[in-house]
Amino acid sequence: MDFDLNLIKVFLEVYQYHSYTKASETIGITQPAVSASIKRMEQEIGEPLFYREGRTMKPTAMAIRLATRFRVGFDEIQNALSERFTYSVYVNEALALDLPVLPSMMIEHTPLDQEILLHQLKSLSVDLAVGIFMVKDHSIVTEPLFSESTVIVCRRDHPRIHGHISRNQFYEEGHVALATQWKGMDGFEHIRLESPKSRNIQCKTHSISAMLLDVTISDRVGIVPRHLALNWQERLNFQVLENPIEHKPLEYCLAYHRRYQKTENHIKVRETIRAHLGCAD
Repeated sequence: MDFDLNLIKVFLEVYQYHSYTKASETIGITQPAVSASIKRMEQEIGEPLFYREGRTMKPTAMAIRLATRFRVGFDEIQNALSERFTYSVYVNEALALDLPVLPSMMIEHTPLDQEILLHQLKSLSVDLAVGIFMVKDHSIVTEPLFSESTVIVCRRDHPRIHGHISRNQFYEEGHVALATQWKGMDGFEHIRLESPKSRNIQCKTHSISAMLLDVTISDRVGIVPRHLALNWQERLNFQVLENPIEHKPLEYCLAYHRRYQKTENHIKVRETIRAHLGCAD
């Protein structure tokens, strides 16, 4: 019998989530396409695979038997294929500087647009991402790495700031900021705990490196992760100041598609990154 392996993939997702809707979101196809695939598979096998109970799709005895065997075989195929490729890994720029060249990994900086990042993870265009994620999706697994606060940086000989910045100064001074956007707000707006008040953003950049260079040649201030500021403080000769605005910590995570959760080689890649970032389990 010639059997379409794509049908097995759809079947296993429906079996896992007991839902055509969740399966469609995980795979990246429409709900009618999922339903059509299950019907086609039932025609091939000659027996029903699921029945509806409320909002849930319950597996039949045949589906339970098939799922047990299909899962083992499908995971073996996935593992075999994964051994042949270099993993594509997005890493937050603030962390990329902490990682050496790693075997079997192609590292790129994480896109500033969180919607693009989510789409690339869901479509398997990238295998793994390391950074700060403001998006949530049931098809994407996130594993916490570590957290840290932000600090303010400005040039050493700033004319108005000398070792401390007040709340009033924070809002009065010109800022250089990352161009990251999610739901119309930049990254700091999502973690601040105080009532929203607009910063005086005079310059937007596409990298933290550009932010650090900007503050060394201007009177602008910038908000950056604490560890990055401390690592570059002496080399770039800037001040590192406590952030006067109360905010939630930056939460760094690993993020990847749920189908990689138990893939052996993908697990090794995640463990390698954890070890190099000093947050091994």
